[in-house]
Amino acid sequence: MLTHVSAGWEIRPHSRDDHTDIERVFSDCLYDFPWRDALKELEALHYSLRNASVLVASEPQAGVVGFLILHAGTRYVSHLFVERDWRLCGIAQGLLQVARGVAGGPLQLDVDTLNESAIATYRKLGWTEMVEQGRLGYRQTRFQGP
Repeated sequence: MLTHVSAGWEIRPHSRDDHTDIERVFSDCLYDFPWRDALKELEALHYSLRNASVLVASEPQAGVVGFLILHAGTRYVSHLFVERDWRLCGIAQGLLQVARGVAGGPLQLDVDTLNESAIATYRKLGWTEMVEQGRLGYRQTRFQGP
């Protein structure tokens, strides 16, 4: 679907064989979000893997290095995670680009207000902040893509 030749990664639809790697990436990234309940987050991930479109970023040597879960009917991205060592390589932007093509228009997603680096990234990419909301003891901001 999308290949970044110089960086060596590609974005493609996931397969069942990717589920273990997706869970690994997700679990590793959850360390950056100590305010979240890991068990509830894993339950939500498993539900979304069964009921939504999933894209993975993979590299031949490293395997799955990032993923995005898209609820195409609503154009909502419930999960977007990239391994720490693969951040700043354009993977998140590539995943969002492919997801927008799959959804056929602008996407929406929620970002924890404590996740300052993600908020800065979405702003830099031209996303618009729509509304702040409380959820399960922490606050989130809804963003809409360009």
